[in-house]
Amino acid sequence: MNVWPETDCRPSIQGQVLRLGERHESALFLRDGRLWVADFVNGDGELIDAITWIRFNCCSPAAAQTQQRMVLESAIPLTDELVARIEALWRGFVTDGEPP
Repeated sequence: MNVWPETDCRPSIQGQVLRLGERHESALFLRDGRLWVADFVNGDGELIDAITWIRFNCCSPAAAQTQQRMVLESAIPLTDELVARIEALWRGFVTDGEPP
């Protein structure tokens, strides 16, 4: 089922990078009024509900590694390339049915 017929404009993605590394990228984004995380590990991506992702990927701010990562990786806007990768993930879910 095509949610966005070719004549309609697709909504843009609003979000920011949560984690940016050589092998791991994660981006928090808003789509259709819901928060999602696009998580890419070694180039393979998946869409995850934001609450679930945070539950399994965030630890106490007191942890030294977490504090360092927060300083280096916070408030980074989404690049056009990352938006395109998220859109491709989203199209895969739309083709297969509703996102999880």
